[in-house]
Amino acid sequence: MKAHLPVAAIFILGAASLPHQAFAWGATGHRLIGELASAALPLEVPEFLRSPEAGRQIGEVAREPDRSKGTGEPHDADADPGHRVIAGDDLKIGRDGPLLSALPATREAYDTALRAAGTNEYRAGYLPYSIIDDWEQLVTDLAYWRADVAGAKNAKTPAERSWFLKDQYMREGLTVRDLGFLAHFTGDGSQPLHVSVHGDGWGNFPNPRNFTVRGLHAKFEGSFVRNAIMPKDVSTGLPPYRDCRCSIQQRVADYLSETQKNVPALFEIEKSEGFDTARAANKAFVAKRLAAATAELRDLIVDAWRRSAEVSVGYPPIAVHDIESGEKNALGSFQGLD
Repeated sequence: MKAHLPVAAIFILGAASLPHQAFAWGATGHRLIGELASAALPLEVPEFLRSPEAGRQIGEVAREPDRSKGTGEPHDADADPGHRVIAGDDLKIGRDGPLLSALPATREAYDTALRAAGTNEYRAGYLPYSIIDDWEQLVTDLAYWRADVAGAKNAKTPAERSWFLKDQYMREGLTVRDLGFLAHFTGDGSQPLHVSVHGDGWGNFPNPRNFTVRGLHAKFEGSFVRNAIMPKDVSTGLPPYRDCRCSIQQRVADYLSETQKNVPALFEIEKSEGFDTARAANKAFVAKRLAAATAELRDLIVDAWRRSAEVSVGYPPIAVHDIESGEKNALGSFQGLD
């Protein structure tokens, strides 16, 4: 990289060096994250998300956002940037753009800030908002599920009870689907190369340590995970539940910023041990990154479950706690009174 290039040019060249289809963790890693997070859920979370079959389904659906790549345009151009966020070593996204550690509240505000910095959400990636959006959808799914369970319990007629039970069945399928997508993007967020300008190698940046310039991405997250990592390598390293007592925007910003701190360590391990053969340091590093994603997904599910008791559902909207207490009947609101 020539020293006289402006920051904007450095950022654009770094972004351009990313592979067109960067799959974080590959099928094995994403499947592991979904399955192990489901198995690690506390008993307060509904059983339909904790059973072995639920874990299997969540793990399989977690692969879907990658499997849909190559669908065509505008699908790929719109969706692919949702798997990454290209943050500099100083955590800035774009030239004088927002910090990865202090994300704007909405995706619109994020894109506005990036455009003022000479780029946009499609060049820089919008992974944080993929996670936030899917988490908020999970809250809504679980809120409707709570209301369906309460509606069936408090139903006044067999027909009313039947309606709520059928809606609950449908909602459980939707919830597994939406949770699988949350699992995928949470997994993407634990892969250091998905939150860095060094997306496929160190790239065209000053490189005094002589790190690999390109070709690292697929080797690190795909074949190595498939051949070297077992479920117990990940599950034994899960940290306890973390209640950040903060907004979902801040929680995701903290998570991704922590991931970004691992970029130098990844390159040091690649330089000393590589990712062709499993050795102590490289295996431990990858297992820890997968464990970080698994724990974060588990915690996001717990947070979504707790939050789901505090929202309103249906139209006209009814507070979930009023439905669960039996104070209000949600049938008309759920069937639609518009």
